[in-house]
Amino acid sequence: MPGETQDPRERTQEEISAARRAAMLRFAIEQQEERHFAEALDMYRQLIDEYPDTEEESEARERMLDLAYAFGSERQPYRMLSLYNTLETMYAPMSTDRTTEARRARVKEIVEEVHQEKQREAEAEARIEAIREGRAPEPARMPQEREKPAREPQRRRTGARAQEADLRAPDEGGTPKGGP
Repeated sequence: MPGETQDPRERTQEEISAARRAAMLRFAIEQQEERHFAEALDMYRQLIDEYPDTEEESEARERMLDLAYAFGSERQPYRMLSLYNTLETMYAPMSTDRTTEARRARVKEIVEEVHQEKQREAEAEARIEAIREGRAPEPARMPQEREKPAREPQRRRTGARAQEADLRAPDEGGTPKGGP
């Protein structure tokens, strides 16, 4: 307001902060132009984290989005996706839990797909090896045949149940223990 006077220290602190933000943004832009993307991205992240709701923060976000798009058009999908993930976590801290859960689920899916692919490759190699050795190869199994349900572990029997089971179990000759 026109009638209020500002403390010189506050004004100086604001000026220093503004100068630092401007210098950080200039440095980040220079690094981006020189294709030193890691340094530029670090500086953009720092601007966004330390100076929210400023012009420099807004410019840093725009430049990060531009870089992500550039990585995609330069056929660098891993860098592009990594940058979008970074932006997503920076923009949406409230949905971090949902984002983390979705990422974990996707990682599990990918690991399962990789495991199944390796299993198919191993089976194909085994069939090829069998053909080379002159043996009949095992027929290829369908995916639902590969997935066998896990057996439940048998409970250890104690007391009278164990003795009953021992009596019913056949001995080496094939007759039940404890007589005919």
